[in-house]
Amino acid sequence: MVVPINARVPELKSFAQEADRRAAEQALTYMGLDPGTPIESIAWIAYSSDRAPTRASKICGRRRAFARGQHVNPKVRAMGVPGSQTVKRAAEEEGLDRIFLDAGFEWRESGCSMCLGMNPDILQPGERCASTSNRNFEGRQGRGGRTHLVSPMMAAAAAIAGHFTDIRNWEFQ
Repeated sequence: MVVPINARVPELKSFAQEADRRAAEQALTYMGLDPGTPIESIAWIAYSSDRAPTRASKICGRRRAFARGQHVNPKVRAMGVPGSQTVKRAAEEEGLDRIFLDAGFEWRESGCSMCLGMNPDILQPGERCASTSNRNFEGRQGRGGRTHLVSPMMAAAAAIAGHFTDIRNWEFQ
């Protein structure tokens, strides 16, 4: 289910087909969301940034400009995980790791990490995460974990705000 950041969690009656309503009800139950809840009011505790090597440098550069001078909300665990060793080295040569660390992000080794719940990087049941991975399914980041897929910039902004927020309303250089 895709919903704009400035919208609300859909009402079940908005789904025309019974099968769609049942699927939406199941999804909302799993995600612990109530119909009508403003998306921007949803708070979460983890941020995972796992990116494929081909786009990571450009994306990291935009987040660098955004993160400079900001700080991660104390209720959020934010981690940046480069998509490969090549991307990690390039980002560190540009000083991106320092900017993210100074803003309160963890700077991790490259790899899958929380992207698919490897190592100790998993959500606990009921925990909510904003992730920049490219797909989602129940339990992907830990049994009972609730993953929201967002763009890298939206995830970085939400890590700072402590809840989902519309990056288009933020001013940064």
